[in-house]
Amino acid sequence: MEHKQDPSSTRPIKLPPRSVRFRGKETTMRALGSGAFKAGAAGTLAMALLMLISLVDVPLLPCLVIPGFILILVANGMLAGLLTNERLNSPRLALRAGLLAGLVTGLGAAFVAVLLAAFGLMFTNLGEGVRAQFTSGQLQNLAEMGISPQTVRIAGAVFFALLVWGVFGTVVAAALGMLGAHLYYRLR
Repeated sequence: MEHKQDPSSTRPIKLPPRSVRFRGKETTMRALGSGAFKAGAAGTLAMALLMLISLVDVPLLPCLVIPGFILILVANGMLAGLLTNERLNSPRLALRAGLLAGLVTGLGAAFVAVLLAAFGLMFTNLGEGVRAQFTSGQLQNLAEMGISPQTVRIAGAVFFALLVWGVFGTVVAAALGMLGAHLYYRLR
């Protein structure tokens, strides 16, 4: 046990063992992570559903998809705050819950986007752009090595899905998740 000297007296102050002092913090972080992961899983499912809906070719649909993504990501952070309600004693914990939920949702959405791009459903024009960068001689050399132009197109689409959804989408999801959790903390 640690002993500290109280300046006003001569008796030493006995602190509880370190394991006892930090037990409450560990359970808070565990509950925080559990609620945030549940919210992130729900957000991933909602984002996947909205991505599939966005593939339908309806004229007004693109106007509704972006606000839908924003709404899902903010609601995701609010759900993380709701699921960890009892443990949110500070704005910092709310931001952590929103960050974790946003990261889970962003990475899950990136995985779904990469799968859709691999099946040729997303970023097909960008994949064609990558294929167009190769000359016919280069494509012939790749074909001799067993890499078809279709494979180059799919690889380009997957790369852009990973770049757009994996990097930028995850950052935006984390930021909006933090915003949603902070709003929940302030409004509860």
